[in-house]
Amino acid sequence: MDITGDAGRNSMGQAVVNLRRIEYLAGLPQPEAEELARVSEFRRYTDGTPVFNQGEYLPGIFVVVQGSLKVFRTDGRGKIQVLDILQPGTCVGEVQVFDGGPAASGAEAHGDTECWLIPSEPLRRMVHRNTTVAEVIIHHFAGKVRHLIGLVETLSLHSVPERVAQLILDYHSRNAAKSLVEFHETQEDLAQCIGASREAFSRALRLLADLGLIQSTFPVVRILDLQKLQRYARG
Repeated sequence: MDITGDAGRNSMGQAVVNLRRIEYLAGLPQPEAEELARVSEFRRYTDGTPVFNQGEYLPGIFVVVQGSLKVFRTDGRGKIQVLDILQPGTCVGEVQVFDGGPAASGAEAHGDTECWLIPSEPLRRMVHRNTTVAEVIIHHFAGKVRHLIGLVETLSLHSVPERVAQLILDYHSRNAAKSLVEFHETQEDLAQCIGASREAFSRALRLLADLGLIQSTFPVVRILDLQKLQRYARG
């Protein structure tokens, strides 16, 4: 892992640009964005490098600017539930910043990954003195809650093929103009995202193909009938 500060190869101006691309920091006033950029650290991780472990106390929020982070929980016996695969512009660690508790999940680099680390204390001070920043943070937390509610519903109320169908639709929504979905994760990673085994994930792809909903040459999936796939995913 390589770490540099704002005085390193990325200037403060570039740091501001990167931080304002984050979904929940995009609404920050310019002075606050510059303040966070000044105290943030640029970090680089190689593929598979742990960023933090479940149960650790985090120094702040990790913001993905390149590559991705796999966020997961483990039962300590080898079973893993992937909570999210964070893409550029998203972040992790914000709950621990404000509740002071240990990390409820672990994270590792998924591919060569670059992050900004926003330290906890400067962000807390900013929230306490600026209601605009506080509203931005609250809005972000509401989105996180909605995401987790959707994850619980998916895992508890839907079959594995229905979960795979919804996963395909989620990836498709990132570029709805195309009928092709190209995954950058392995089947094992994607199966962990929906609480299934790799074998069950593979069988679900074959079933969806047999039903005429998709054509799969993994990692590329072509959606053949979007409306029917949507109905199938709903159960």
